[in-house]
Amino acid sequence: MLRSGIKAILIDVGGPLVDDSGIDIYWNDYLIKTLPDLIGREVTVDEIEEANRKSIESYAPSLYSATIWQFVRPDVEKFNKLRGHFDSLNLSRFYEFRDEAIDVCRKLSQKYTLAIAANQPASTADYLEEKGILQYFDFKEMSGSIAYSKPDYRFFLYIAHKLDMRPEDCVMVGDRQDNDIVPAKKLGMKTVRVMVGSHNEQKIRMPTEIPDATISSISELPDAINDLQS
Repeated sequence: MLRSGIKAILIDVGGPLVDDSGIDIYWNDYLIKTLPDLIGREVTVDEIEEANRKSIESYAPSLYSATIWQFVRPDVEKFNKLRGHFDSLNLSRFYEFRDEAIDVCRKLSQKYTLAIAANQPASTADYLEEKGILQYFDFKEMSGSIAYSKPDYRFFLYIAHKLDMRPEDCVMVGDRQDNDIVPAKKLGMKTVRVMVGSHNEQKIRMPTEIPDATISSISELPDAINDLQS
């Protein structure tokens, strides 16, 4: 454990550790098939993609909820029907594990305390356990098993408390500018943005929200952490 500077690394699951783009492919197709019966007209791929773009641009905490609402508002019952189907999915069946993440986390765990920091169902922990990566994390819970979720500041504070760390002792690693980078920086954490997935084109709104480091894959994380530590 280091005596000063960075002591803990909080890592998101979707994006950094797994490629979860399969969820988007499935969900977009599901909406195209399902929405016509709910709203009385056909929906095109372009419409779905534009709705997703608006959701991402607006910093909506849940891309899926925000996109659903664009099509069915103000009908809460229809929203709940679609959101309920999404919540019933076993999301891990859409994951493509990033094999390089195991070696990265193994090496980092020798010097830092690692924590999962993900908006995921509690069952995702079982998936990560099966892949052999969860053993390197001191904090292993998902948002589905605790009281908070990103971008709620209490989510990050809860994890820091469980690690017995101050926010300024921590680095947050994630792919989303809105849910990962902005709230972590507000709390005084260092941040590393991984430019992958559907949020990789999400715009930075102001200079104070610029990540402390930007990488293209989890394999670059050790070097990024070293640079932040120096």
